[in-house]
Amino acid sequence: MNPPRGTRPPTIKDVAAAAGTSHATVSRYLNKRSYVSAASGQAIEAAIREVGYVPNRTARSLVRRQTQAIAFVVREHADLFFADPNLSRMAIGANTTLSAAGYQMFMLIVDTDESGERIVDLILGGFVDGAVLVAMQHDDPVAVALSASATPLVTASRPLGDGRTPSVDTDNVAGSAAITRRLRQTGRERVAEIRGPAAAPVSALRHAGFVQAMGEAYDESLVTTAAEWTLAAGSAAMAELLDRAPDLDGVVAASDLLAAGALPVLRARHRRVPEDVGVVGFDDSPWAIQTQPALSTVRQDATATGVRMAEILLGRLAGEDVAGRHEIIPNQVIWRESA
Repeated sequence: MNPPRGTRPPTIKDVAAAAGTSHATVSRYLNKRSYVSAASGQAIEAAIREVGYVPNRTARSLVRRQTQAIAFVVREHADLFFADPNLSRMAIGANTTLSAAGYQMFMLIVDTDESGERIVDLILGGFVDGAVLVAMQHDDPVAVALSASATPLVTASRPLGDGRTPSVDTDNVAGSAAITRRLRQTGRERVAEIRGPAAAPVSALRHAGFVQAMGEAYDESLVTTAAEWTLAAGSAAMAELLDRAPDLDGVVAASDLLAAGALPVLRARHRRVPEDVGVVGFDDSPWAIQTQPALSTVRQDATATGVRMAEILLGRLAGEDVAGRHEIIPNQVIWRESA
């Protein structure tokens, strides 16, 4: 029978006494560490119900040195993270896969140096079994600290400098090259680029695709770098390009948000889109269909990226050798009115 209210909570010793077996047998059964006969298991289950025992999952995880928890770590301002559909889809893909494997995913946002330090301390303190790292910057202190530890990791975007951490990414180079070529095929001759922020590895990859597609027509004076991934930064970059090259007739932006920021500046300078200037973005975010005209862009499968990151991390936790693995997921050009 259940203990009367106000007494101590039942323990596995109470379960063992009610089941007529040893404390060690109950412990083995609860932690699934070795064989327990079917008869003993049935007796233990009946005893658990009889005494009202509730397993202490935290204590059990410490014994097994597993938490069944994974950290999904994103370096981004909180408002931008929740507004970015690719980041949220990535998180959904990872969470769905981890949940199906019996893991709980925790979302951790790095938006200041202090939050980064707290998150590193949390992960290195053993509160999770591994971590998914997203939107890390060049030489990111969070990524550097975690990659120097034994914590199982996987990252989005290009590999970390350690050469061991596996990664999954959309094909940024090929996607940027494909949409740049498509824009040039419309007859554009003076094509400019709004690069993403210098600290983001993805910016260099998409710039490499732009350079590849431009070939001998590449002109460094028609390239500027946005300060951040915002509408305001896209507007400032567009204004700078027009001041520098008022005759430009095409713009390749490193994201839809930067491209959306460029459009009002072009209108203010009496440059029609797409008649005078063709504009393209990257990501196929909600911004791509909210702008006037709708943006031509590159659609990436962020959900698939999240799924693969989770699968690779689960493989690592199961003992699979995934060191140095880097997977690229294809994307596709979505052609709309802006170009």
